[in-house]
Amino acid sequence: MKEYRKIFMLIAITKLAEEEKTPVSTRRLSKATGISHQSVSRYLKQLEEEGLVETVMTPRGRVIKLSSRGLSQIKRHAGTILSLINRVDKTYVFTGKVFTGLGEGAYYVSRKPYLEQFYSKLGFYPYPGTLNLRIEQYMDQLLLIEKMAKPPIFIQGFTNHERTFGDGYCYPVIVCNSYEGAIVKALRTVYDSSVVEIISPHNLRKELKLKDGDTVTFSFKNVETGRD
Repeated sequence: MKEYRKIFMLIAITKLAEEEKTPVSTRRLSKATGISHQSVSRYLKQLEEEGLVETVMTPRGRVIKLSSRGLSQIKRHAGTILSLINRVDKTYVFTGKVFTGLGEGAYYVSRKPYLEQFYSKLGFYPYPGTLNLRIEQYMDQLLLIEKMAKPPIFIQGFTNHERTFGDGYCYPVIVCNSYEGAIVKALRTVYDSSVVEIISPHNLRKELKLKDGDTVTFSFKNVETGRD
């Protein structure tokens, strides 16, 4: 079996299994892929011989599930796919869902030493607050990690008479194809990698008439890093 067809079948099996939360039948796989039942059976035999899937006969027919080796195969190719997307599509559009955060963004982004760095390195003073987005699509999450592995704009922490404020990082973005902004990431954060906090010179919630659960798109800008 050709390599591209092998990966296509493994991805189809994984997607169906996730949707149905159960091993996949050959009939269901045939319908989902548009490949004849006979061809699907032949492909599955080859995948099973390579240890990429496991099949079991049941009273309802053959069912298939991905093996650990098959999962490793998908992961290996996922890295290649992500790299290709990043090289070819420089303006990949991410989608996130708005949610209300802990309310700390306004306090932190309005600290004067941070404000001065935002202006000198991003070119704007941010509205006091962040737009919080949860990235739900798995491919978007993977691509986001890939994008944010690149050198960021560095925001240096500082100490005043009250406390110490930590370092942070920024990644300039365009929100909804119109609004300038930047993802801000603190070294210490309560959020996982599926969440982004965006600052902007605009009150994005008001400008875009957003409420929790609404979807917002953004894309990364290609800029030089701002590390001193």
